[in-house]
Amino acid sequence: MAADVYAMEAMTQVTASLIDRGFEDYMIETAMLKVFTTERLWDAVNDCFQIHGGSAYFDDSPLGRMLRDARINQIGEGSNEVLTSFIALVGMRGPGMEFKEILDTVMKPWRAERNKAFGAGLKRLSAAVKVPEVPVRHEQLRSYASQLGRLVWRFNFAVNKALITYREPVMDMQLIQERIAVAAMELFATTCVLSRWDSELTKSGRNGHSVTTEQVAADLFVRRSIRKIKEALRDLGDNDDRALLATANAVLGQRASISRNGS
Repeated sequence: MAADVYAMEAMTQVTASLIDRGFEDYMIETAMLKVFTTERLWDAVNDCFQIHGGSAYFDDSPLGRMLRDARINQIGEGSNEVLTSFIALVGMRGPGMEFKEILDTVMKPWRAERNKAFGAGLKRLSAAVKVPEVPVRHEQLRSYASQLGRLVWRFNFAVNKALITYREPVMDMQLIQERIAVAAMELFATTCVLSRWDSELTKSGRNGHSVTTEQVAADLFVRRSIRKIKEALRDLGDNDDRALLATANAVLGQRASISRNGS
């Protein structure tokens, strides 16, 4: 719970700063913040409810109300399923348009159009081969920053591969969208956590303070988040989607048949 709360606070601070600094486009960040924090809040309250056992149901306990309030957050202001697809599709729009521009222009004979396609291709190639640098000030976080940079590169490669493999049908493939969105949210969360953690370590170093509970929680979150990112990216190519969809179609088809027959 402590690790997730640390990340939720860090993401809120970073997203609010984008608005305060006058950024005009923060749709994806606010969508990621909404989905991530409402899911983790539900997990925290649900775990707390389980820890308290039967006493959580007593009228003098606030946990029942907290559980109901936390649950509605995953539905209100745009359900998390809709926003998950939004995060993936809007995030893929940029590289998707670049790929479309390359495909459209290489088919045209005009030299200017071919040069335009060549420039877009170089941009895509640069993003595909260059591992971004994640700047941190404190030496303790250099290893995590390096891992995050490599994961950003892997994420970019995975998105490009999905766009090339599925093309326009990816707009209807919610299972693929979910994994891309989960990886994106974890990358954003880890970036926010490293930023906050880096600031705290720098300040504590100047003041001679020892390691705090918050910094231990930050370390746990980054470790777990890195694992989740790797899992989401791996599942893009190694999954049970066909069996899942086959089962859903079989069950829903059977129910539709029963409903039509009135039995």
